Formats: sequence, C-alpha cells, structure tokens
Amino acid sequence: MAKTLENQLKSLPQSSGVYFFKDKKGVILYIGKANKLRDRVRSYFVSSNDLSHSKQIMVTKIDSIDTIMTSNESEALILESIHIKKHKPHFNVALKDDKSFNFIKVDYQYARPVVATVRRPELDRGRSKARYFGPYTTGTNIQETLRFLRRIFPYRKKSNEPTQFEDDLLHKRTLGPIPETDQEYKIMIKRLMRVLDGHSDDVIKDLKLRMSDLSRAKNYEKAGAVRDQIKQLEIMQSRQKIMSVKGESQDVISIYKNDNSAAVNVFVIRAGKLMNKLNFILQNVDDESMTTLLDAFLTQYYSEVSHPPHELILPVRTSLTQSDLHAIAGNRINRNIKITIPNHGKKRELIKLGEENAKEHLERSLVSWEKDDQTKTLKDLQKALKLKSPIKRIEGYDISNIQGNLSVGSMVVFTNGKPDNSEYRKFKIKTVKGADDFASLAEVLKRRFTPTDSKRKKKWPNPDLVLLDGGKGQLSTVINALPNSKPINFDHIIAIAKREEEIFQGRSLKKINLDPNSDASRLLQRIRDEAHRFAQKYYHARHAKADTKSVLDEIPGIGPKTRKQLIQKFGSVAGIRIAAKDDIIKLIGIAKADRLLENL
Repeated sequence: MAKTLENQLKSLPQSSGVYFFKDKKGVILYIGKANKLRDRVRSYFVSSNDLSHSKQIMVTKIDSIDTIMTSNESEALILESIHIKKHKPHFNVALKDDKSFNFIKVDYQYARPVVATVRRPELDRGRSKARYFGPYTTGTNIQETLRFLRRIFPYRKKSNEPTQFEDDLLHKRTLGPIPETDQEYKIMIKRLMRVLDGHSDDVIKDLKLRMSDLSRAKNYEKAGAVRDQIKQLEIMQSRQKIMSVKGESQDVISIYKNDNSAAVNVFVIRAGKLMNKLNFILQNVDDESMTTLLDAFLTQYYSEVSHPPHELILPVRTSLTQSDLHAIAGNRINRNIKITIPNHGKKRELIKLGEENAKEHLERSLVSWEKDDQTKTLKDLQKALKLKSPIKRIEGYDISNIQGNLSVGSMVVFTNGKPDNSEYRKFKIKTVKGADDFASLAEVLKRRFTPTDSKRKKKWPNPDLVLLDGGKGQLSTVINALPNSKPINFDHIIAIAKREEEIFQGRSLKKINLDPNSDASRLLQRIRDEAHRFAQKYYHARHAKADTKSVLDEIPGIGPKTRKQLIQKFGSVAGIRIAAKDDIIKLIGIAKADRLLENL
C-alpha cells in the first residue's frame, strides 16, 4: 500500500459522508456513503477477504481517496446517488441506460396546461409548475398511452393557440367533447391526471354524472361525446388486470440474477390495478449480494419516479430505511411507507411472477456469447476485422501490479466464444523493473510465442485472435517486441481501450468501427474483463503471500500461529498497519502487539 494512501486512511473523519475511491490516473472506481466514514472506508482494507471478488479487485487498484462530509446519513445517501449518476463508476452496480426513462409532463405554466413527454424530470422539477407521471421504459409505450388518452381527453401538445387545421384535425380524432373555456379544459386535465394515477373508476363516475346532466339539459350531442369517453375508459380498464379489490398503491419488485448479469421487474399497481410492468438490466453485478443489488436499484429508481407507491413489496430485506427512501425520492415517498418482504400468499406469488418476467427479460437481453450458439457473433467479428480465416480460439492478455511490485500477466482463452478455463495461463514478470505495463505485456506475449521447449508448442495452439487490454501504445509495443518469424499475423492482434471501448488492429494501429453495443463488441469486452479479473486474482494471491512472508516473518516473537491469526483477522499487512492498537492487543496480547507495531 502506498504511503500516501496509508496516511489518508489514518486521517479520515469519523462523520457521515460520501467517499470516492480513485486509481492512479484519478479515475473514480467506486462511490459509497457511510454513517462513519473512517470505519467504513478502512473496512475495505482491514477485512478485504470478506468482500465480493470484484471489490477485492477494486481494492488493489485504489490509489487515493476523496471524501465529502455531510450533516447526516440521509444527506450522504442523496449525494451518493447524484455522484453515481454523474460519474458512473465501474465498480458501482448501475441501472443500464437509465437515460431511456420517459415521463409524461403536465405543464401548468399556461392557461391551458400542455401535455408532453420528457426524459429527465429532475432538471426542472421544483422550478416549473408541472406534474410528472412515469417512468415508462420505452418511447413506444408512452406514445401509445398518450395517443389513446388524447382521443378521450383532447389536450394540447404545445403552448401556442392551435391553427384552424390543427383544431379541425383534433375534432375528427377525438371522441370526447372539446373544452370551450379554460375552466372546462382544466377540469379535463384533472380527469386525465386521475386516470394516469390509476383512478379511472372515479373519473368514470364523474363522467356518468356529467352525461346525465347534459341529457337532462337536452344537450344530446355533448352527452353522446361523454358517453364515448366513458366507453373508451372502460375498454382501457378491461386491459388492466385487477391485482387487488382493496385498491392499494404498490410496487412489486423482483430480481433475477445469473452468474454475470441481473434484471429487475417492477409491477406498478395503483388503485388495485396493474398500471405498468417495467424491466431493467443491472450492470456491474459480479458476485454482489441480492441486498446490494436491491439497494442500488431502489436508490437509482426512486430518485426518478414521479408518484411512488404507499407500499413496497420486496424479494429480500433492504438496508435502506423508510427515512432513506423518503430522502432519495425528494420527499415524494411518505416517511411511513410500508415495506413488505412476503414469505407466502398472494404477494409472494407476485414476487415469483416478477422473477420469471425478469429472467425472461434478461435472457432476451443477453448477447449471443452467453447463449449456446456463438457462430453469428464470431462471424460478425471476423467480418469487422476483415480476417480471412474463421475465429475459434481467442486469447486475452492483461497485466496487474501496484507501483511495479510483483507484476503478473494473465492469458485467458475463449474457444468458440466461451471461456476455456483449462487453457488459462499465469505469468510472473521477470525482466521488467517497476510499473511498466507496456513492457510487461510485451514480455508476456514474447514468452507466449517463443516457447523454450517443444512440449509447450503442442499444448498451446496458435490463436486465431489475440486481444490486449489497452490502446495504441500497448498494441505497438507488443507487435514491435514479437520475433520476426511472425508466429501470428499482426492483423490478428487487436487492443481494446477501457474508457471508450475503442478497438485498434495490427501494425497500422487501424481503428475498427464496431458498435460498442453489438454482440461482437461485447464479446471482446467480456474477454478483456475476464483477462483483467484473472490477472488481478493472481496478483492478489501472490501479493498477500509475499507481503505476509516478507514482513511478518522478520518480526521476532511473531510465529506461524500468530501470523495466521493476524492475517485471518485483518486480511493483510496493510490491514494490520491501519488497525486500531486495541484490536491488535485483544487478538495477540500487549507484548506481541508492541513488538509488531514497532517493526511495521
């Protein structure tokens, strides 16, 4: 651990706030919140063995820590959510493409309120006289809803007075009566909002009374128009499944997780009717717990939702309190919102149904390399790279070190688009001094393609494609280091840069135009990430072993049993260094603790 990082860990404040883990380039790796910053941040280093594998990898990359102190934990939670949305750190669980959220906006700043769609209500929420309904996760979904509602409630889409042509067109397409006065228009808008809130029953009752009044007044034309409104609302009601006769307002949240991905399903129930079914993909899930995934989803989702429910029905317990949810939603959630984790009954059945929906959504979203047949993905990749031969064996390479210490390299192999674990290889960097990833990568590739014995040649068949974790610099260095015998065509060597997912090929360093969201690109990203994971895992194991031997072995009176106790408790020598002296004394006694701390 770098001395500056050690000093930062020692000087952390013991107050609530938000912490930012950064790598040596200043890139934010992870953002978190804590009631006690010092205790929370130190826990990553003291007991890193208890962390998920992805978090263990993250810890090895931390070079510096920034903090923002807050008055309380709720304030920290809000600040954390804002910064995660802004920076999208690699190690934070995130909602995929949350920018695709769509909302219906009813804007009251005009005499006749305008109804429109917007993407980011928080940009003007609280500053304009408007109400929002949503989210809707697809543009098609929201437009279909609005087209249907405009036939019943002829609202304005723009603030200016409609032209005669637009007015005539609206009359032809509308079933309901056109409001003649501003007051009539505002009453119509209130009915529209009641329908969006799920209270179409109340609106139908109101319209039936209105129809009776018009009939008694012998205004049969308007009465007929109101009758048509009622019929359309009843048609809409018939499409909405009745979830409860009690008319509750609930969100039922379910999560389905496989090895690498997760999806969320939300049943939006208002006034006892199923108003919407929403699906989301979660990114960066790795081996995170269901509670961690749920907390991340609730934090990001309810910071957006315009009309939260009175009850949350959840698959597992959340670490968020009612006050936390109230703060996240900008006071739109009641402080006493009901939170239910059902074990049986109808609510549990809804959770299970949601899990099935989430699973189906995830399977539809998975790229082809996670399914049985990778043929099309590999053909698309071959075409994009303009390679003559089919791609079967892909080797991915990465380097891992901290400040040049105990550098290691990894080689992962994907055969026919799937991980081939038995072919994975690890390399100890032998010739490079210090933190030089370019030279280290060149050493690994040179050793890979110039084996010292014939046996290795037989075990390691030549790849159809080599993938380097890096950009133009890594690619150029590796190609220049390879022997002139060209064990592999240089056009079959590519590099993929992390930040923009840019791909470069061959000696010419040609940039490959490949959609980063295509199956072929995602396959390359998957191989790059797997090479990174494998290198980090090897480095972590080697570093822990060397760290323990090199330091603790040299301290008089600290034998094998004590060393084992210390490592089990504090995770590493770095963890011991920042641990409280009282904790060390409790574990090994005051005499050994004094001797230990004197020598560290």
